[in-house]
Amino acid sequence: MRILWTFCIYNEIELLPFKIDYIVKNNIDCYVFDNMSTDGTWEWLQENKVPSERFDSDNMFNLKLNIKLIAEKIYEVKPNWTIFAGCDIFYANKENKTLRQVIEEADSKSFNIINSAYRSLTFYYTGTEKSGIDPRLNYMFYIPGEIGHERCIAKFCPDFKIVADRFKFENMNTMKDPNFLFLHYHLRHDAKLRKTEQSVRRKKAWDLGLVPANWGSHYRKLVNEKIFVFNPKALADIRNSGMWKQIKNSVKRG
Repeated sequence: MRILWTFCIYNEIELLPFKIDYIVKNNIDCYVFDNMSTDGTWEWLQENKVPSERFDSDNMFNLKLNIKLIAEKIYEVKPNWTIFAGCDIFYANKENKTLRQVIEEADSKSFNIINSAYRSLTFYYTGTEKSGIDPRLNYMFYIPGEIGHERCIAKFCPDFKIVADRFKFENMNTMKDPNFLFLHYHLRHDAKLRKTEQSVRRKKAWDLGLVPANWGSHYRKLVNEKIFVFNPKALADIRNSGMWKQIKNSVKRG
C-alpha cells in the first residue's frame, strides 16, 4: 500500500527532522512544499534529499494556495491513502500500533477516511522545554481534547476536495478510534514570535480576500491575549498517563 504525506511549511527547521524521521519509520512517502522559509528549512530538505519544492505566496499564509498545491500533488501521485496534516502534528496509538498499521487496518475494514482528531491532545510550553528535542519527548503538559473533526487522512478517491483542514468526498465511511491519538505541538517555546508572525501572514491573505476570514481566526485571539507560557498546574502531565508509554514508543517505531 502506498501512503503519501504531503504538507506545506514555513520556518519549521526545529520540528522538521523529527517529522521526517517519523514519516520514514512508517514507510510513508512524503512531499514537502516550502513557502520560502528563512531559517534553513529549505536547505535541510535539500541536504537530506526530501522530495520537495518551493513556492512563493508573497509573504502571506494563503491557505487556499496551500490546499491547491497539496491536492494537485495527491492527484498526480494517486496513492492508496494520503495525509496532509502539518509539521506540528504527530500520531500515536494506545495499542502500540504504528500509523501505517492503523491506516492498513482502516483500509481492511472498508473505512475510507479517519477522524484523525477523535482523541486529540494539545501540548503547551511551560517555560522549561528546550529547543532541538523531539516534541514527543519534550512537551509533557497538555489539555485533553474533546472529540474533534480533523479529517486529514483518507483513501484516495477521484472526487475528493480539501476544505480548510478536512478531506471531503461522497460516501465517506469514517473511522473513529479512541485509541488513535492526535498529538499537536503548535504552542512551543518560540510561540510568541511564531504566532505573531503567522497572524500577520494570515491577516494579509484575509485582507486581500484570498481566504475566508474565519479560516484561522483563532490566531487573532491567541495573539491578542498574548499568553504564550502556561502554568503546568493548570494542565495534565502526560507522564502520569497510561498514554506516555505509547507516545514514547511512537518515537522509536513511528
